[in-house]
Amino acid sequence: MRALHLGILGLALVGCANDPAYIAAPKVLDAGFADPAAMNQPAQAKMSLTLPIKKETDADKKVRDALAKKLAPIAVPYVKVGDIEVELEWNIRNLDDKDGVAKIQLNGANELFSYDPTIINLAPPDDDEAPPTPGLAGDIPIDVPAHTTMSGLFTEDQLREASIDLDQITRGNVSPFRATLTVSKNADSFQPLTPPMPAVKDYMQTPVGDPVPREAFAYMTRIDLVFKPTTHMTLDFNVRVRDLRGIVHDMLLDAKPAELTTFKPAVYNPTPAPAPAP
Repeated sequence: MRALHLGILGLALVGCANDPAYIAAPKVLDAGFADPAAMNQPAQAKMSLTLPIKKETDADKKVRDALAKKLAPIAVPYVKVGDIEVELEWNIRNLDDKDGVAKIQLNGANELFSYDPTIINLAPPDDDEAPPTPGLAGDIPIDVPAHTTMSGLFTEDQLREASIDLDQITRGNVSPFRATLTVSKNADSFQPLTPPMPAVKDYMQTPVGDPVPREAFAYMTRIDLVFKPTTHMTLDFNVRVRDLRGIVHDMLLDAKPAELTTFKPAVYNPTPAPAPAP
């Protein structure tokens, strides 16, 4: 087995609060074979994993309500940056007789919004060569020789960065290109902007409302992966969670649904396609 690490290792584990819980992927992603529905191009595979967050206690809600009152009208999420740290370890296995290349794109949702770059088009209508809207992390070509397994990580730093980028893009209307190309994992705040309007020539986004402080940054509660290999490959992964605030259920994915928080994030799309003509 060969190892590939996308980024540095996470923080050292110190004390019981930092002891990680391990969540295995519910299934193995299988992709890269010819897909008849896509003109026999290599098939892609997707998976979502929602973190098992406990119901909010009355004590936690009281603290959150007090902070929300202080920061009003800025929304204060239940799961915030600093409450948990997440790392994702993956393994790609090339089942083919040919060498191939694979990409893993990481997206996700917090409790407020979900982010799917495939439905967001920020290019002007007359720009046919504009790059596609980026994912939150990953999408780096990984060479996988025939019948070989490659392993790697999305580190705690990368998941924290992706969570902050997600909040900036959705609540702040920050361009996904700017958010993902700017290092914000240690940012103290971000400034919301007016929604983008790519169809309006020379339109410039302007600041709107107060900056969102770090104490109100939302952390990702759902991880979405898109697996894109060029040959027949499988992807399995596990998620390591360090619960710094005691909000992850002890039973993890085996917890009773009634004991978990059900988040209903809105789908972020600042530029929806126009409705078809009647």
